[in-house]
Amino acid sequence: MGFDFNISLDGFSALNETLDYTGFGTESYRIKAGAPYAIHVEFGTSRMQAQPFLRPAVEDVVANIDRYVDDADTPEELVEQLAEAIAERARDRAPVDTGRLRDSITVERL
Repeated sequence: MGFDFNISLDGFSALNETLDYTGFGTESYRIKAGAPYAIHVEFGTSRMQAQPFLRPAVEDVVANIDRYVDDADTPEELVEQLAEAIAERARDRAPVDTGRLRDSITVERL
């Protein structure tokens, strides 16, 4: 069993106010690390130090959100771009020594 992170328009209420966009909708995406050991890599175990890859990817994308806002024409497009960027950064950060972990990181529209 892996673990996942959901991103949706509902989570960006401050952005909604900034954009003054009334049709914000309910667009949602799931970034999933499907490898059964993904959660152990992210958070560590009693015998293995954590090697976070998903949480830092989220933090990096959110810290650089201006880059994505400029490229998006709609809030829905922005959320899709953010989800894809998080997954891409998570794949880049996933440790090489964990086999199929990188390949198990996917984006799914809910």
